[in-house]
Amino acid sequence: MEKIDYALEAQKIRQAEYDYCKTDIVYWINNYCPIEDKDAPEVIIPMRLWTAQEELVKDYTTHRLNITLKARQLGITWLALYVCMHDLIFNQGHTVIALSRTDTEAQELVRRAKVILAYQPAILQGGGIAYDGNTQEVRIRQGESISVFQSFPSSENSGRSFTANIVLLDEWAFQQWAREIWTAIYPTVNRPTGGRVIGLSTIKKGTLFEELYTNDNNFHKTFLGVFTDPRRTQEWYEATAKDMGELVKQEYPRTAQEALENIGGRFYPEFSEAVHIIPPFSIPEWWSRYIALDYGLDKLAAGFFVQDGNGHHYQIAEIHKGGLVVSDAAGEINRMKQRLDWDKGMYVQILAPRDLWNRNAQTGRSAADMFADEGLYLTETSNDFENGCLAVKELIKPYADENGRVTAKLLTFNTCPVTIRYTINILTDEKKPNRYAVEPHELSHINDMRRYYCVAWTHGAKEPKEENKSLIDSFNIKTQTGRDTLWR
Repeated sequence: MEKIDYALEAQKIRQAEYDYCKTDIVYWINNYCPIEDKDAPEVIIPMRLWTAQEELVKDYTTHRLNITLKARQLGITWLALYVCMHDLIFNQGHTVIALSRTDTEAQELVRRAKVILAYQPAILQGGGIAYDGNTQEVRIRQGESISVFQSFPSSENSGRSFTANIVLLDEWAFQQWAREIWTAIYPTVNRPTGGRVIGLSTIKKGTLFEELYTNDNNFHKTFLGVFTDPRRTQEWYEATAKDMGELVKQEYPRTAQEALENIGGRFYPEFSEAVHIIPPFSIPEWWSRYIALDYGLDKLAAGFFVQDGNGHHYQIAEIHKGGLVVSDAAGEINRMKQRLDWDKGMYVQILAPRDLWNRNAQTGRSAADMFADEGLYLTETSNDFENGCLAVKELIKPYADENGRVTAKLLTFNTCPVTIRYTINILTDEKKPNRYAVEPHELSHINDMRRYYCVAWTHGAKEPKEENKSLIDSFNIKTQTGRDTLWR
């Protein structure tokens, strides 16, 4: 009687199971993947896909670009991680990059990835797989080949230094620098040989996520509503709605349309491209000129404004750049001034928030001091948030002029695309309706800059008398005394 090599037979069985799981991801998830359930006797329990979850898994493995609008607490992040880990386990040398809102959330994705791997030793043995990792990545080894799962917090430069087989964007609508990240990521996955994106989030109005979900593009769009979880009843929903009020539509939408309703919506609904955006024109030298800026190492936002003699304001240029120390920020402003021939006209003020006068504990100097070193002398503006917002609304309020044309007191040149986009997209603070939200933070710098200008401009332009117009060509008036002399 032939002796049976039980170890060899066991390995054949494991290999066959490994091969089958490679071809059937739904089978693999239902038989080998865990999920955490805080309400279960044991926190980690076997995953059993609901019908809608099963369909979503198939979508994520079929389509290259995926975007999912979802209700809260449906396990969709776990679902996306299953798809990512399946790719890494069954495809040698692949890379998955995950991006989250914060470093803590990025580390949480890595922790979950390790939990998934820890609960399927038979499959790993079948593939001859071992794994290790740290708080930022998991490395899966199969012979000499290494597959990698890496997770990062979103930042302005995320996505520029990697090429991935799958990019996972968790709670995409709430990530800072979403637009910059997407601009960097798209070329890395837009390869003839492949590359997939899985973007998922609850809704946040005015964000790139909302734009991509609602616009006509190549994304495969899916929606998982509140009743995707079969345990949720109408009675449960009604009790939740009673506790949350209107926000239940945002956190637990029943339909995609309900999720996309204007809850916590635009702070400046009166701002429109048809009314407020104009092409550039030549600026008379006697018009008043201002620069308004919001500065931090994460972002310099500067706007260049002019005023005519009839109470009209125009933003004619912008700067929106990150990672600049004060001297570099000042250099950007000075170069823009030179391009605009700024000092040739009636130069007035550079308006800036009071925190730029905070002194460094080591050097005793402030950012305002360092801007002054570069020839930029700042004027402190009001930091009254709500009054500043009100001032912006007053200047952008549409009205009909004497010819019946709808216009506004503050117009913007179409050469200021960031200002235009972020004024449109900035949201109302859900807890303080008289001000705009500071999240997503990427939207706030430009809007802070506009607020500083609108609340603090002081002197409108006055057309000089004919006999004094030649003074403008020969004398750069910098003081209020000089201006008053000219206008007498």
